[in-house]
Amino acid sequence: MKNNQIKFIFWGTGPLAESSLFSLYQNGLIPSLVITSPNKKVGRGLEIQKNIIVTWCESKNIKVWQPESLKDLDIKNSPLGENDFDLSIVASYPKILREEILNLPKFGSLNIHPSLLPKYRGPSPIQTALLNGDTKTGITIIKLDKEIDHGPILIQKEIEIFEEDTNEKLERKCGGEGGEILTQILEPYLEGNLKLVEQDHEKATFTRKFEKAEGKIELEDSAEVLQNKFKAFLPHIPIFFLIKHKGSEFRVKITEIDLFKKETENKLAKDIIKKVIPEGKSEMNFSDFERGYLNS
Repeated sequence: MKNNQIKFIFWGTGPLAESSLFSLYQNGLIPSLVITSPNKKVGRGLEIQKNIIVTWCESKNIKVWQPESLKDLDIKNSPLGENDFDLSIVASYPKILREEILNLPKFGSLNIHPSLLPKYRGPSPIQTALLNGDTKTGITIIKLDKEIDHGPILIQKEIEIFEEDTNEKLERKCGGEGGEILTQILEPYLEGNLKLVEQDHEKATFTRKFEKAEGKIELEDSAEVLQNKFKAFLPHIPIFFLIKHKGSEFRVKITEIDLFKKETENKLAKDIIKKVIPEGKSEMNFSDFERGYLNS
């Protein structure tokens, strides 16, 4: 079966999913159905902001579906039951897909996972790699089973992490690479000519969801601690510190730092901060903040 003949479902939301989908499309793989998260309401007026994937699909005349929940889904009477699909491709879809959904397509469901499995299974492989200061990560294509990131491996590729890589940048990089390598092996996989390799489950490590409180740093932390949190957590989790000024404690959000570790070795967090937003104030240079708050 040629790539342009495959009837597949694409599941995904966010930067990794976007870049995966765009890469597949550029390589001639056009989904029959795209399933993504519902649109969000943003701002004080709670205006509906369209998911980027939805806007893109509409421009390409690709059918898109945004279910609120899959818990009690009647498959036959949903968009999943409207076609005999060959395959599902999953890239950072936030809802759990039950086994019945995974096994619905003729050739099952494949996952684009941004780590070198079995390392960093779970919801935050990119954040965890950046938080740990890793210099490399990777992309793994697996066949999904009922356990989390547990299925056999079709292909892997190592990806270098650069000093300027943030969570979003690395997601896009991994997603694009994932789409590329999946394109390369999809035809032999569908023809039964690709050997799948079982993961070494004894070597599996697991990631977790991070809490907003974990964005807190101390000004006396090492520069590396701040750099790793800044890269891993933004834009989802703000990075901040607390100070006492004139008898009150308040929060200060960090918005810009020096990301390059070679230039900041042996320095403290406070030495690499460039811009901040004190609680209730506008953004300012950290040097101005120091004069007005830390040295007064």
